[in-house]
Amino acid sequence: MLRTYHSVLSLTATVTALCDAGTLIGFDDAPIAADDMPVKGVAQNPVTEVGLDVAVTTLGVETVKASGVITKGATLISAAGGGVKVAGATPANAFATALTAAADGELVQILIR
Repeated sequence: MLRTYHSVLSLTATVTALCDAGTLIGFDDAPIAADDMPVKGVAQNPVTEVGLDVAVTTLGVETVKASGVITKGATLISAAGGGVKVAGATPANAFATALTAAADGELVQILIR
């Protein structure tokens, strides 16, 4: 699957660490480092230098890396390393729904709302 996105709302983040396009970014403008952290958005472009301003998709469709098996329609949370995983019974920061299924490490399309 190619990494594609359809951003309905983008915000700018001055990202504090290097990361690839499709990485989840937290409200501290850093790549997500732990499971179930609050998500500001998904980096639309790679961050090739610290302090670079990039657009992050905060509302819309994105393609990100799956952490664990994901089924279509699953509620998602952030995963350590900037991807997504299926939310447990009581997630604190569920932010998206899976539009496609994916195996661990594959790309999955998500709806951020």
